[in-house]
Amino acid sequence: MLQKISLQNVIETVLTEKGMELEEGIVRGLRRGFYRFLERVGGDKETLKDGGRTIVFDGFEVSFMKTIIRQLYDGKGLIAKFTDERSDVSSMDIRNLIQSIIDEERNAGVSDEELVHLALFLNNKFLSWQLYNIENCHLLIDTLAANMQDLPASLKALYMSKVEHILKKEFALRVVEMVLNIADVSLFIEDSKQVFGDDIGVQSYSEFEPEIRAEYIQRDKEILGKIQKDDDLRLYIENKIGKRAEEIFSYASLGDKKE
Repeated sequence: MLQKISLQNVIETVLTEKGMELEEGIVRGLRRGFYRFLERVGGDKETLKDGGRTIVFDGFEVSFMKTIIRQLYDGKGLIAKFTDERSDVSSMDIRNLIQSIIDEERNAGVSDEELVHLALFLNNKFLSWQLYNIENCHLLIDTLAANMQDLPASLKALYMSKVEHILKKEFALRVVEMVLNIADVSLFIEDSKQVFGDDIGVQSYSEFEPEIRAEYIQRDKEILGKIQKDDDLRLYIENKIGKRAEEIFSYASLGDKKE
């Protein structure tokens, strides 16, 4: 099993390599900078926690993290753009950043197997493909609207109204599916609590690989966030389960604990 290394340890290692003192203020600033970077690229620090309060990385993810921390400390490279809230960040920016990190690791002699693992890790944590798909959907609609020169104005409007109708129908279907799936997940968690005789409810995820387990736990965290923002959804779920949403999704990874 690969050794787990904490974000704190990575930061301290980078500062030591740079000959810097391990001042708490600098360490805290780099940690916050990493959180800002992670938020900007669509990631979530909870998915990096190993079932507790501490952000950890597998052994061959550490060199990537050191690259991020070094650039955060120096204020140079692509990382600087991601931490500047005035800069727009696109999926292409994220993909370019990922590629630059992979290229740097390849030049450092990292094996192809480790590079594949690194690429999957970065794409999963930064949600670059999800962002790319969303951007592409917007682009496709704009491109579709820009390629109707053969139609008179009335037919252009009719054509785009059909596209709008399709999207509205897909949206309505997705909302119904979401509500039903959230109810199923809530029941699954409550059933798991009964089976294992505690108030955790996610032991059934333990049979999954760590990356898959992290995805399911992150999904549950997002479900709780959705319920907390939607009063109608909260009413439906809590009436169906007989518990408050916070009691259903009660395990540690959904708490407000900070590293």
